[in-house]
Amino acid sequence: MGMITNIKSMQGMGIYADRSARSPSLEFRRYNLVYGFNGSGKSTLSRLFASLEAGGPHPKLPEGGSFEVALDDGSTFGCPTTPAGLEQRLLVFNSDYIERNLQWAVGRANPVFYIGADQAEAAAELTRIEADIVKADTRKVAAAATEKGAEKAFVSLKRERAKSVASRLHLGNRKYEAPNLVKDYETWKDYDQPALTDDELKSAEDVRRLDEPMPRLEPVSFDKTTIGTAYRFIAEVCGQSLATVALAEVQDHPDMLLWLKQGYEYHEARGLAECLLCGNPISSERRALLGGALDATVDQFIARLTKTDERLRGLIEASARLEGQLPATVDLAMEFRPRYKDDRERLAGDVRELVERLGTLQTALTAKLERPATPVDMTGVASEQDVLATAERLASGLATINEAIAAHNQSIADFAKHKDAAETSIRRHFVIDCRDDFAKAAADLAKASDELKAETDGAIVLRDKARDLRRRIRTHGPAASVINKLIAAYLGHGELTIDPVDEGYELQRHGRPITGVPSEGEKTAIAIAYFLSSIEADNRKLKDVIVVVDDPVSSLDTKALNFACSLVRTRLDKAAQVFVLTHNLQCMNEFRKAWKGKAKPREGVEPTATFLFIDVTIAEGQERRTSTIKEMSKLLREYDSEYHFLFSHVFRFVTRPDAYDDHGYMIPNLIRRVLDVFLAFKCPGGGGLPSQLEKLCKDYPSLDRERLTALERLTQVESHSDNVDDLLSFSTMTLEETREAANTLFVMMEVVDPKHLVRLKSLCS
Repeated sequence: MGMITNIKSMQGMGIYADRSARSPSLEFRRYNLVYGFNGSGKSTLSRLFASLEAGGPHPKLPEGGSFEVALDDGSTFGCPTTPAGLEQRLLVFNSDYIERNLQWAVGRANPVFYIGADQAEAAAELTRIEADIVKADTRKVAAAATEKGAEKAFVSLKRERAKSVASRLHLGNRKYEAPNLVKDYETWKDYDQPALTDDELKSAEDVRRLDEPMPRLEPVSFDKTTIGTAYRFIAEVCGQSLATVALAEVQDHPDMLLWLKQGYEYHEARGLAECLLCGNPISSERRALLGGALDATVDQFIARLTKTDERLRGLIEASARLEGQLPATVDLAMEFRPRYKDDRERLAGDVRELVERLGTLQTALTAKLERPATPVDMTGVASEQDVLATAERLASGLATINEAIAAHNQSIADFAKHKDAAETSIRRHFVIDCRDDFAKAAADLAKASDELKAETDGAIVLRDKARDLRRRIRTHGPAASVINKLIAAYLGHGELTIDPVDEGYELQRHGRPITGVPSEGEKTAIAIAYFLSSIEADNRKLKDVIVVVDDPVSSLDTKALNFACSLVRTRLDKAAQVFVLTHNLQCMNEFRKAWKGKAKPREGVEPTATFLFIDVTIAEGQERRTSTIKEMSKLLREYDSEYHFLFSHVFRFVTRPDAYDDHGYMIPNLIRRVLDVFLAFKCPGGGGLPSQLEKLCKDYPSLDRERLTALERLTQVESHSDNVDDLLSFSTMTLEETREAANTLFVMMEVVDPKHLVRLKSLCS
């Protein structure tokens, strides 16, 4: 089973300085002794471990704080991210444990537990169930990871697809996000029409871009019946001859008709008696003959041909103008353009073909005008069937064009509705495009969620079974004798006992129920005995558990303290890992002496114990105290008294007069404690500091009595400093007074016992 090797990170944990991955490792080992003065943060440290025991942040830890511990198997646990996993392995004894488990007001302890020998079968079943719980938790973690991955993939799909759709909708101030996509998917997941083509999608997008409707368009008119009527009339005219002209010359030379007519009219208009061409006189008979042959009928026929020619030219021009009358493709609403473009191109071709075929008829009519008396050769003229077919296609194409124009005009009239329809078509298009991926992602998530629920439900069932088994094997009666033996071993006497009643324990003294609350020492004794008896309850094995004990010797006398430390140490010797936190110097020394060989083994043997000290400082420029866990000083580790350790701080203060000392706030207390110990040996018998200083001055005349007043000042300011716990107190002495007192102390020690001073300085070097 893994052991805790380090506190990898710690932020916002009260008095403690923050730790990170770059902080030096604390090098926790199997046996760990942590010594710190009162107020240095031991309770906070014990609650950090208690959070892992409970599987959640301890309520008395600073709100918003976080931490993470590392195990030697590479796993990490901490709050608030991964608090669960060590609940069955980690046990913490501290003041919170006493408060939680012992109801002193009514003299009862709760809860009750003990695994009796007769519950072996239930215990074996519990062992099997607990192994199954570990496997179930592993599967649940894997299922949770799978669900998280599926959920992440599904969320990413919805978010990215919604983002893609939104970029095509041009919604302005409106949004289109994942929930909108989900709703659209539910609406169109069974839609059986195809998605939009690229052109249709582009057209719909163009509609969405419009801020206002496009202009209306006028339809294009064309009467195909005029084409057939004109063709037949002109063909008939071109095939006619002037049979009414009774003039032999015209019959023989019909092409001369117009020449003769013009010549006759010219001579008549000018009264010419002789022919301008031949010079011969024109007889009256000849005049009468020409006048009768070239009468008004010829004029009417020629006038008819001229008018027909004008109408044909107008018809051709009107047909040719049709192409120019067609709206440009870009003039239509976006969604009509793709089809309209092709229809317009076909119609333009039909227009040009009709103009070309009517042109052949124009050529024939022009020839007829030049030779009105002669039928025209019609072999080069387009057939009536081809002309009418072209006109029919043109009329049909124009009907299609006009339908597009009408649809365009209607979309303008319903502009808002038209934009909404374009939005709907785009959204539906993308649902169709992604619904297979959407359905697969949703199915994957649903499957993963079902599997996680199944694993979670399975783990709950197993835990319910384990809880029932623990209830079956838990009985408080047989535990009383075990706890009483531990209490007696802890206190060194058997006066105080507990007696099981109903669901708890009754506290007794000399076999009778106690009246009132037991002493602090007795409270601690009962609590630690109760705690030690519970370690192997609930089918736990001592070799598997990590035990944290915070100050197990509160208010005990020296004899009881030795018993207590020995009991705790021997009972926890086989545990997987032990942490002892204490502010009591004697308690620290008891564990230090027992574990010293484990912390500093012979060469070639790996250490199994770690000694740490909670150092409290005030950084330069700050007013707030800060605690840091560090390796225990050799002056605490190697000596039973704190004298050497305290002297080292005063020595550093004296030898660095210009440097800031982050322990400076407690230097007056340190000077007083060092002075007390030194004078206790040099001036035994007591009498108080002034009396002891007077004795020294008599024994050592070279001492400056006036200067020793700086030490007497300590009597007034630091009179309360009678143990190491007070070192966290703030002194009212000024920095100048403190420095004067420290220098005076060293001068006095130099005079009274120079060798002693030299050896102390050597130890501190």
